[in-house]
Amino acid sequence: MQYYSYDHFIQDTKVLFNCIHAQIGKPDAIIAIARGGLTLAHFLSLRWDLREVYTLNAISYHKDKQGELTLKNIPSIPQGFKNILVVDEIVDSGKSLEQIMQLLRSQNPKVKFTTATLFQKPTAIFQADFSINSPKDWIDFFWEKDMF
Repeated sequence: MQYYSYDHFIQDTKVLFNCIHAQIGKPDAIIAIARGGLTLAHFLSLRWDLREVYTLNAISYHKDKQGELTLKNIPSIPQGFKNILVVDEIVDSGKSLEQIMQLLRSQNPKVKFTTATLFQKPTAIFQADFSINSPKDWIDFFWEKDMF
């Protein structure tokens, strides 16, 4: 297992922000994939001073085992939004993010969705547009460990 600290998160979030901002600028909104993407979405939204932050619940992991994906609370995208950033902490198999993006794109064909993650497995079937790290082991994120 690899522990991912708050300090490492801050460094990576700054790098990720700079990459995204240089390529697409400030998005109209951020969709956080809960729960893992919430912390990243919060910090990116603060950096952009962006209040349009939405949450989508994607539940497929129970402990450290991936099962069937359940999607809840799919946000309604306001008219006029053109660019939305979808964030999560990790793309593992890529199955969840692939299904999420298919759903969002089918419901919002005029919106350009961009994806960003802190970690991306190179073997995933769906690759995020922006990612910082390639995990070599299971990641224990500070928000999962430091509260207990």
